[in-house]
Amino acid sequence: MSWFVDKGVDLKTEDDGRVFPVSNNSSSVIDCLLSEAKCRGVSLQTGKLVTSASASASGKFLLKIEKRTLKSVELVEADYLLIASGSSQQGHNLAVQLGHSIVDPVPSLFTFKIEDAQLVELSGVTFSKVIVKLKLENVQRNIPQLTQVGPMLVTHWGLSGPAILRLSAWGARYLYSSGYKGKLSVDFVPDLHVEDLKSMLSQQKNRFLKQKVLNSCPMELQLIKRFWKYILDREGLVGDTLWASVSNSSIVSIANLLKHCTFEVKGKGQFKDEFVTAGGVPLSEIHLNTMESRIQPNLYFAGEVLNVDGVTGGFNFQNAWSGGYIAGSTIGRLAAGNANLVGAL
Repeated sequence: MSWFVDKGVDLKTEDDGRVFPVSNNSSSVIDCLLSEAKCRGVSLQTGKLVTSASASASGKFLLKIEKRTLKSVELVEADYLLIASGSSQQGHNLAVQLGHSIVDPVPSLFTFKIEDAQLVELSGVTFSKVIVKLKLENVQRNIPQLTQVGPMLVTHWGLSGPAILRLSAWGARYLYSSGYKGKLSVDFVPDLHVEDLKSMLSQQKNRFLKQKVLNSCPMELQLIKRFWKYILDREGLVGDTLWASVSNSSIVSIANLLKHCTFEVKGKGQFKDEFVTAGGVPLSEIHLNTMESRIQPNLYFAGEVLNVDGVTGGFNFQNAWSGGYIAGSTIGRLAAGNANLVGAL
């Protein structure tokens, strides 16, 4: 973090530990990295694809590089090879060519598609703190990570926000195997016990008997009117209903709905909007203190090409940069040592 701040990219840390640039613009990070790479003399070759990699008997790597526009092939020999290709299939193919296995990649960090016409009308509404719990038919045992706490956002296709994204990350493989279908339970008032909530609603009824329920949501709940209407609609209470005509059973139902509001998850968000991929080279095949392959000497991996995926808020970047730093530093030391050895000879 101090490295970025020193380069002029100010950062902010959210209450839940997520870190973002103060600009709220990812280009701040990208521009900083590209500028630093240019200053350091890093050669960035674009429009090219590494299509194959092999290791010779002498331990050197032979890379086949093809230009995307021209039908030209370039062969490059290297003493060390670092694969940091993200979730690209290209990196997985190269890893397999060099003897590694791949944990099947599946999407992670995605939004939930909810088919609910009334929910769509709440698009843009945010909740600062909810508890979300995911239930899947193919998962019978209790998995603590399938319950998450945090902010949530209603979108025009379903639900998003940090709590949902964390849920998708921890449940990535379970959701994949269930066809991205399941039941989501949301507690919209997590800091209130259901009995206290019932009492609050009963008091509201007794104080405002002649007022419309729609126009007099308990102030303590801090619910916006659109969402309060959504809850009442689900309970079958129309806009003109007075508190006086709300039965005790309806009050219980409203309280239960606010504490355990269920939604049918019909799929993951549209536009292939997942941010990260779970899967890749297994960590068991890597020396994590150097990021070197346990299978092929002088071969290194870093970032999302490995079977690592974190939650939103900078954790995947941290994984990529920490791994890249360890791998790069290791290669640098080895290369410098070999150069000194040649000089001594």
